[in-house]
Amino acid sequence: MPPPQQPKPDPSARFGELLGKSHSRWIGIARAYAAPADRDDLLQEIALQVWKSLEGFAGASSLETWAYRVALNTALAWRRKSATRATKISQAHYDVAQLAGSDAEGDETNVTAVLDRFLASLNDADRAVMLLHLDGVAQADAAEVLGVAAGAYRTRLHRIRQRFEEDFCQGEGER
Repeated sequence: MPPPQQPKPDPSARFGELLGKSHSRWIGIARAYAAPADRDDLLQEIALQVWKSLEGFAGASSLETWAYRVALNTALAWRRKSATRATKISQAHYDVAQLAGSDAEGDETNVTAVLDRFLASLNDADRAVMLLHLDGVAQADAAEVLGVAAGAYRTRLHRIRQRFEEDFCQGEGER
């Protein structure tokens, strides 16, 4: 006699649980990959793509790791599409404007502005590595999200950290 089949989880309940656990990470991804005016649209697109893909979740990784990968891939596709839009606001222009207005707003804003500027300076792959690191995703899970070996993830993260130190930490008194 075959073993009884496990009932399939309710997709709405599963998505609701996933949304509760992952929404703040999706916001971070949207912030890193979309211009300020487009962030809400990207966030909706991420949620839609996770919802559409949920039925295909095979369980080879944790649901949260899988959803992070879907969110990241959605953001990368969004970025490629938005690069061709004539109305796209340059991320670099936004960062310069934000930095110019941040001096009077305090240290937290300055740290955020520096982080935004650094993230904007990274290519898409390195930005993904940095976001995973900043979100506190375990290295093994981060490597799985990116589809690379754990050692490759660690090496890339090390190089990104070095770049940050060289570009933003050295000669701090000279700026």
